Amino acid sequence: ANYMEAERNELPLSFYLDYLTHIEPGETPEPLSYMAQYPLFDECPSMLADIATPEWLASTGRGDRYQTMAWIGPAGTVSPLHCDPYHNAFAQVVGSKRIRMYAPGPDDHTRLLLSTDPLQKNTSTADVFDPTGPLSDLPYIEA
Repeated sequence: ANYMEAERNELPLSFYLDYLTHIEPGETPEPLSYMAQYPLFDECPSMLADIATPEWLASTGRGDRYQTMAWIGPAGTVSPLHCDPYHNAFAQVVGSKRIRMYAPGPDDHTRLLLSTDPLQKNTSTADVFDPTGPLSDLPYIEA
């Protein structure tokens, strides 16, 4: 589920976790649902006691955890190409995630086909896997 192409719904975290518990390992559910940009610690502040802010974070950006969001989804969920407005520390808890990074360039707004959606203006509508698309000739790093 690419959250740029999906219907947006708000629901309690408990409903979404119940949805996830009914998915068999290796199964891709229909419809595929992805919880994006969820302020997990606002909803569950007691979880903060289980997480230590890494030392290196104190010397980057503002030196604090000024925004913590969670993205939760089963196998098959996709985050489209985007540029985050904040520094990031990424942790994959279960499964795997492919990350592709492009160097910034002078024609990013044109080449990246940035969304006109005011809620997603930092997100590209370009398909990074299209061999003839606007990003096909750009070098990238993938991990």
